[in-house]
Amino acid sequence: MDRNFVLACALSLAVLLGWMYLTGDSSREQQMGGSLPEQTQPADSIGDLTRDTAERPSSDHSVFADRSPSAIPATQSDQSEVAERQIRIEMPLYAAVLTNRGAGILSWKLREFRETSDPSAPTIDLATRQAVGKATLLTPFAELGIGDFADRVFEVVREEFSSVSFESRERGVTIRKTFTFDPDSYSFRLLIEVLNDSTAVIAPRFEIDIVAHQSEATDFREQALAALEDGNRVNTPIQSLGRGGFFQSFTGRKPAKYEDYLGRIDWAGIQTTYFLTAILPDNPSQARVRIAALEPGVSGVTQLSFDETVIPPGQSIAREFRGYMGPKEMERLEIFGGETVHAIDLGWSWVEPLTRFFSLLLKMLYSVVANYGVAIIILTILVRVVTAPLTIKQMRSMERMRALSPKLKEIQAEFADDRQKQSEKTMALYKSEGVNPLGGCLPMLLQFPVFIGLFYALRSTIQLRQAPFFGWIDDLSVPESLFEIPGLGLPFRVLPLVMGATMVLQQRITPMQADPAQAKMMMTVMPVMMTLVFYQFPSGLVLYWMVSNVLAISHQLWIGRGIRAKKAS
Repeated sequence: MDRNFVLACALSLAVLLGWMYLTGDSSREQQMGGSLPEQTQPADSIGDLTRDTAERPSSDHSVFADRSPSAIPATQSDQSEVAERQIRIEMPLYAAVLTNRGAGILSWKLREFRETSDPSAPTIDLATRQAVGKATLLTPFAELGIGDFADRVFEVVREEFSSVSFESRERGVTIRKTFTFDPDSYSFRLLIEVLNDSTAVIAPRFEIDIVAHQSEATDFREQALAALEDGNRVNTPIQSLGRGGFFQSFTGRKPAKYEDYLGRIDWAGIQTTYFLTAILPDNPSQARVRIAALEPGVSGVTQLSFDETVIPPGQSIAREFRGYMGPKEMERLEIFGGETVHAIDLGWSWVEPLTRFFSLLLKMLYSVVANYGVAIIILTILVRVVTAPLTIKQMRSMERMRALSPKLKEIQAEFADDRQKQSEKTMALYKSEGVNPLGGCLPMLLQFPVFIGLFYALRSTIQLRQAPFFGWIDDLSVPESLFEIPGLGLPFRVLPLVMGATMVLQQRITPMQADPAQAKMMMTVMPVMMTLVFYQFPSGLVLYWMVSNVLAISHQLWIGRGIRAKKAS
């Protein structure tokens, strides 16, 4: 790996990190925009957001068009007092707890995934982490003007092994929610029915609220509210909800409290690096999504809804949603459908085939060696073998360029005041010696897609989660830490430091034509910068880069020895 390659990689990595920061880790993702009404006060509750939308001007393009139904006469509630209940659903892959307060999911624990690698650690719970006793998939129906059904205690009208029905009646309007669970997957169906036995016209919009709360748990630090709109993934991290961006601090523009997405909505929900909670509407072209802050930077809600649908007296309407609450396993999501596979960050569209290939290859290698750390090392070696012809061509080109360095300096000194003549003589020298000055660049550029595909493959493969390598490296999906430096509270990480050392050694043996200042930068500044960047990277990625450096050093020494032996003969 030569000077230009390292520099180009560093610049590419900087661009990649900047792009991930600005767009939420993918070119398909969008952040909360700046074209919204200027609002800063956080909503006290989800109901406040719903009431806020009712005050907005009517618009055919509004997710919550203000088309008020006829007033429902105020009468005594049709439903008697109902006690709160919790219903437990036991499935092979998960254990769910439903509550009749709001008729939502209170807990959804994944049997095969724990919060840490400790066998006694609690299992991952994908239900709302907002507060104890708060459920997700609530349906407020605030637009009906007869109370908040998200806080209503429903009656349990049916309770079976894989199906539970809730019902609540108010002023002649009945809301019925039926959950049906798939015993062989992480999916379920939610049927919501609205029956109008009142004397007024009603117009529900079937809003479903999916709440998320910031958590320090490893799997939830990158938790974000998400949706797939018109084939593009919208991804808003909890930390940025309702907070002003970097440029807003200079423009003085107040942060937006919410963002509406009005295109085709294939799914909406919450996602982390390795897990997904997604709700799929029965008619994506009519669905709408609002991503909003409840408490800026702390909690938020994804609201999936439709334009209001008029229900005359004596009639009813129903909508059925599909849901998925489970790991981002590519095979499962492809079977589940609904474009949920796009929740996995596979990189740009032109990188995606490579990402898929490397992910598959990594799993195949693991099936042989049964250790993902070893599989990463073998994968790195295979990549080096495949790209060896390009690397050899690049290194030989650099060796020839270094051999011409004295003659180039003579030309520069002789024609120091005539840049055009200097350029002509330089090109003539290249031609006479049969050297292509771009010979070291093209192979390097051709390797970029490989590197980026590997980057996304290692970053998005859920099998690396809590996958041990050896010794203290017990999770390849997070940065490793041998111990904490006393007095500083900083983790001491071996892999990034070894990687930085290999970069220094690599630069020392790489042919360079740079001036002393540039050479010093390549010898010291670049390795230090890359070490700092990789210090926070998952250990699987650092392992790949470190092994790649070691192989490059070995390759460089071998190529250099061969060239010197050829000259000697």
